[in-house]
Amino acid sequence: MVVDLKSYLERILVELGDATIKHREKVSGFFLDNDWFGVSINLDDYTITEKDAEVLKNHIKDYLTTPPGIKSMEGIFSKKFPSTNELFVQFAEEEKLSETNRFYLLDFLAYYLTKDLFLYSDAEVETLVEVATKVLTKYLGDNLIQFIKWLLNKGVTRYRVSFEMTKRYTIESANGAYELDEYLELMYYLFNEDYIIKNDMFCKAANSKNYADTWLYLGLHFICALRSTDLERLGHPKLTREPLEVLEAVVDGTWSSSEARRTLLSITTRLTYLNLTPNKTKNASNVTQLKFHVPESCQVLIGTLLAICEAHFQLQIPYNAENPLIRRIKTYEKITSYMGEEIGNLFLERNFSSRSANKSYLQSVAMLADDVLEEKSELNIKGYFLAALARSHKGNFNEFAQTTTTYLKDAQLGQLKPEMVAKELFERGVLSMIPSMLLTIVTRGKYKELSPSQQTQMIKSLDLTPVEIEKTLELSIRADLRSQQALKTLVENNVEPEQLLTICHRIGNGEAFSKQGESMCLLSALGKLCPYDDRQHCVGCQYELQTKSTLLLLIGEFNRLNKQYSKLTNDLERGKVRAILEKQIKPCLTEMLGALSEQYGEAVLSDYEDIIKELVS
Repeated sequence: MVVDLKSYLERILVELGDATIKHREKVSGFFLDNDWFGVSINLDDYTITEKDAEVLKNHIKDYLTTPPGIKSMEGIFSKKFPSTNELFVQFAEEEKLSETNRFYLLDFLAYYLTKDLFLYSDAEVETLVEVATKVLTKYLGDNLIQFIKWLLNKGVTRYRVSFEMTKRYTIESANGAYELDEYLELMYYLFNEDYIIKNDMFCKAANSKNYADTWLYLGLHFICALRSTDLERLGHPKLTREPLEVLEAVVDGTWSSSEARRTLLSITTRLTYLNLTPNKTKNASNVTQLKFHVPESCQVLIGTLLAICEAHFQLQIPYNAENPLIRRIKTYEKITSYMGEEIGNLFLERNFSSRSANKSYLQSVAMLADDVLEEKSELNIKGYFLAALARSHKGNFNEFAQTTTTYLKDAQLGQLKPEMVAKELFERGVLSMIPSMLLTIVTRGKYKELSPSQQTQMIKSLDLTPVEIEKTLELSIRADLRSQQALKTLVENNVEPEQLLTICHRIGNGEAFSKQGESMCLLSALGKLCPYDDRQHCVGCQYELQTKSTLLLLIGEFNRLNKQYSKLTNDLERGKVRAILEKQIKPCLTEMLGALSEQYGEAVLSDYEDIIKELVS
């Protein structure tokens, strides 16, 4: 048998003598606030079962007939959570809580608890306190924190976290950026080459899926500021070997940097083509694509981790290709179990927070630079640059922190150095000849006259030979006419020599934005607007600064036009497409491949040649 909900509720109110508009509103709000006490309602005809009808009837009678006060509240709470109520009575007597405070605390607990409080995990009790900061006064919030701590001291709780009464716990503090020392320490564990080798971390990752997945998830928060939902949308990389062979190669040391880069490129290429936007704003317009730029000095590490995790993913049983590669591993228990206590202890008091890590990524270097320089600046180094430095720094954590601070001191904008700017351009993946020509102008081609300490610092941070660095600074010799014409813009704008490094710094710092995410703009670096309002793209523009993302974009366009050319029968149309391929795309590709070889070496060029062959085949 089913019961008509509306007429049934009306009949109960009539029996209780409360069939007024005011009481109807009170009862409606009461049921909505309590999610109808789990009763299932048929929304087609608004009927419920007789059993559910009896449940609602009892709740209405209790709500309308029970006199308000501490006695009734204690009765409600003891009925729902008898064990927690017994402990609360002891606590209230010991702390001599007033009836008013007891009433409001029991009301809060009766409404928000889903089980006995002592059964809550760290994450669950943290969420409960976050809610309390919204609905309770400061004084009542302190009482709740006292009760949570009192239970903890009794040794009967599942949770281990406690909260300080001296500072009110808020949602903002839970989601705020990590302290710089904490952020740098975690970075050291995840990126420092000496630490990785000493602890045989790659071998552990190859032998344990949980270890590898945790390392990758935590590490990506130092590479980008994507939400966890967007990290899951990065997709799966393309392996260069069979899954089991990948893991064996990592263990026996035959896994190459070339394979790591190719694995990473399979992800970045996909993102370039798909032009994904953040999941949170998927229904909004004019939203920029996801930003996932891995610095050069981190590419082998991230590429290797992606390959290891994908190999484990494909070997797992059951295998489902639709599941995301990235796993959200946040709790202290899991991180400690998977990666050990040294890393896990960083999250003893609070589980890993993706939001906090993202804030640290965006803020930490700028904040640190401001502390060092004691002044604000319009140009700041981004978090990706600090992440790039982590892999090449040596020594223990204290030495690493000191090295980072020292390096940032070298980034003073009033005293920009060629080696610092070259490092930025290197990490950004800039392939255009223009920045290199500017650096050559600044140094007047006399790189060898730089001090030995400057040369040493450059060599260590770039991990290149002096000859390769010299070639980077002397690229103007091989620059083509297009680059020279673009540089005339600087002369026409009366740019002083000391301003050239600032312009290069803006390029390396990602502030030379253009109409396309894959390119950058020389005019933008000069602080000027684009003169071509009618253009929607930047490829082929005389002021374009090309990056490796531009290379992938052009390859995709080459494929599209090449297929179009083979299908066309009209000679005029075929001639038009052929002209675009030969006079626009081919020269750009030639210049970028030349820059790849000169700036990044033959190994990196070989990696990209393999990718190009796969893309155009």
